Amino acid sequence: MYIKVTRIKNNYHARLYNQDGRILDEMACKEKQDIGYICREMLRWQNKMGNVTPWTDFARSRQKQDHIGKVWKVRV
Repeated sequence: MYIKVTRIKNNYHARLYNQDGRILDEMACKEKQDIGYICREMLRWQNKMGNVTPWTDFARSRQKQDHIGKVWKVRV
């Protein structure tokens, strides 16, 4: 599992991939400071849905802050 962050127009998009390269989740944000938040949020949801790994478990316990700007879920 890995995350790739790209900039599309004026927004930052983060995609969560599995080992096969298939997209599991995608979120976007306006502010660069929110990239960490959306990455942790995607990992947190993977953990809640049963994809439990040390990485997702740790991200779930670390999500204590709120986002600064606009954040939205992108349909995959």
